Amino acid sequence: MKPIYFHDTLKGKKVEFTARTPGEVSMYVCGLTTSNDSHIGHARTAIVFDVIRRVFQRNGYKVYYVSNFTDIDDKIIQRSNEEKIPAKDLSEKYIARYLEVIRKMHISEPDMYPRVTDHIPEIINGVSKLIENGFAYEMNGDVYFSVRSSKDYGKLSKRNPDDLLSGARVRVCNLKRDPLDFALWKMAKPDEPSWDSPWGKGRPGWHIECSVMALKYLGNHFDIHGGGQDLVFPHHENEIAQAEGITCSKPFCNYWIHTGWVTLDKAKMSKSIGNVFRIKDALKLYHPNALRYFFFATLYTSPLECNTEAILLAEKNLDKWAVSMRRFLDVEQNAGENTKVEESLLGKFRAFQEKFHASLRDNFNTPEAFSVIHTACKELNKFLDMNDSLSKKTREKLQETLNDFFETLGFYRIEETKIVIEDGKISTDLKKLSEKIEIEIDEPVSIEKLMEKLIEKRNSARKSRDFATADLIRDELNSIGVVLEDGTGETTYRLEK
Repeated sequence: MKPIYFHDTLKGKKVEFTARTPGEVSMYVCGLTTSNDSHIGHARTAIVFDVIRRVFQRNGYKVYYVSNFTDIDDKIIQRSNEEKIPAKDLSEKYIARYLEVIRKMHISEPDMYPRVTDHIPEIINGVSKLIENGFAYEMNGDVYFSVRSSKDYGKLSKRNPDDLLSGARVRVCNLKRDPLDFALWKMAKPDEPSWDSPWGKGRPGWHIECSVMALKYLGNHFDIHGGGQDLVFPHHENEIAQAEGITCSKPFCNYWIHTGWVTLDKAKMSKSIGNVFRIKDALKLYHPNALRYFFFATLYTSPLECNTEAILLAEKNLDKWAVSMRRFLDVEQNAGENTKVEESLLGKFRAFQEKFHASLRDNFNTPEAFSVIHTACKELNKFLDMNDSLSKKTREKLQETLNDFFETLGFYRIEETKIVIEDGKISTDLKKLSEKIEIEIDEPVSIEKLMEKLIEKRNSARKSRDFATADLIRDELNSIGVVLEDGTGETTYRLEK
């Protein structure tokens, strides 16, 4: 197997991956808290680890991937009270909605989606072990983890406990021995979901769940733990302290991978200020493949600014791939042997394929992998511009490489992707052209509708041998950067700029 490198948060640098079990990868990724519909920050994490798994699989590894649902916590209880439905029903509603949008985005699901409420006995046992091992204490029905009992607490986030103040998720409480201590088990409040425990009725704290479920399904040590950058502290820091306190062994896992912030209007998404972009709303506006392109046009560890311009740019770039694929699939096949020109093209594609996978093995560098695909499509278009057919053998080999590109990155039926590209200037120019050749249009009208009418008019002119009108439409479109592609039985278009 060829080496795979990525940025490890714990070590603070790029490292070479070494599997604990040769040929296998065990991976746990913190999933959704089911108090509301998922947003694009959740989508970025899910889609990044989808591709990370694909990269490992493409390089010969068997991957076992676990991602949880947090189906009980303060936010869920608050929301269930607002909606006047049981917390369990609320969680299941938002889990179902999450799975629906994830499937629409063609994100392959983890091997397991454990829920917190299905693991209460295991969580109680984990808390009991932490008390027994001297890392936790009980106070009037609440159980707290003693942060200062963990000698290397802060190693993931690079924070010193002496410098820490009680954070947003760590409320100062008279029952705690130290303001930094955090809840493992919370005493039941009236009308809240609760379970019996050695400390009375209560429910789990937020952090303990992932430690316990990761240990249960992946063992005391596993390969990769992941999530969004916002989870580094305190959640993942606390996970390490809890898990290593339960097992009295280190490390909890070998590598930590985190996705960068997703921002709206240059500010981190926050429900409190109302700047959250839901996945379900994004899918109403943009094609799933366009959203996937948008997420991977930026390296997964970097901040990602979500705005209309960036997604429209992703659409335009994706459209180039889609047009190239449709042209390729429409080209006529012949039964002859490969020509020298075809052999040259195949040689280039072999080099493209190796560079593509080398890019992904080097810190999952999707922007570089995209660049390779664009170069490959340009070479393919050059060939198709000069050749009306290719041999069956060449077509099969090219198809195999193109499928490898898109399947590794999780793009679904790229050739069927139809992008509606809105551009104010192009829209105005198209309207002027429509008026010039006397096409009736009704407002409001999209670029897609205008192009349908123009292509229909051109095809009608060609059929009636009115080549002057047909050429006028083609040339006018070319002048504003819209290129027509005449395929077998269908004319499509793409933006040249």
